[in-house]
Amino acid sequence: MISMRWSEKIRPSKRHLLSAFFFIAVCALFFAYLPGLSVKEVQEFIKGFGPLAPIIFIMICMGKPVLFFVPSFGLTIIAGTVFGPLYGTLYVALGGAGSTVVAFYLARIWGRRPMERIIRGKERLVRLDDRMARRGFTTIIMMRLFNLPWDLVSYSAGLSKMRFRDFYLASLIMLLPISFIYTYFGSTVTRPMSPEFIISLSVIGLLVGIPYAIKRYRSTNVNAE
Repeated sequence: MISMRWSEKIRPSKRHLLSAFFFIAVCALFFAYLPGLSVKEVQEFIKGFGPLAPIIFIMICMGKPVLFFVPSFGLTIIAGTVFGPLYGTLYVALGGAGSTVVAFYLARIWGRRPMERIIRGKERLVRLDDRMARRGFTTIIMMRLFNLPWDLVSYSAGLSKMRFRDFYLASLIMLLPISFIYTYFGSTVTRPMSPEFIISLSVIGLLVGIPYAIKRYRSTNVNAE
């Protein structure tokens, strides 16, 4: 509520200016202190903080929605190789829980009003927006299962009139298992011929394939009827 009231006091042009300034500032700081964007360089960067490395990693994860050049998959690999599968999963989940809130409210505060103007009078888009609000929990579960980019799903939910509670609960349910699977895979990437690598890669393939199998099954039943 406080964020919404604060944003309502700022005219759209100033909101856009502040958003652009914030994004540029964060990018500049990130480039200033990060030596590169490869997985190996980020690993060395995080390790250099010693005992503070977990906190720095979680902060990077939380800021990921505005750091578009930092891939989620790369961060999970870093977590697995630097912290191991268990602690890596914990840090990825904590960072992901924070980044989910950041992305949702960035879209809700800065983008919802423009989105309302865009869909106004467009019946199909209005129905889609209403459906997102009514079936928010199920929609997010399926979008997470389909392995769509995490922040993209959070942004789309924030732009819709979906309730935050439905969005966040569904995201948290999917966050821990997905974090573990990808972080465990990250901990095995240096051993590509090991059983652990093969098993974790197979699980990822199965996870990615399940939603498409469900969709195909449903379409087959519809055609049969």
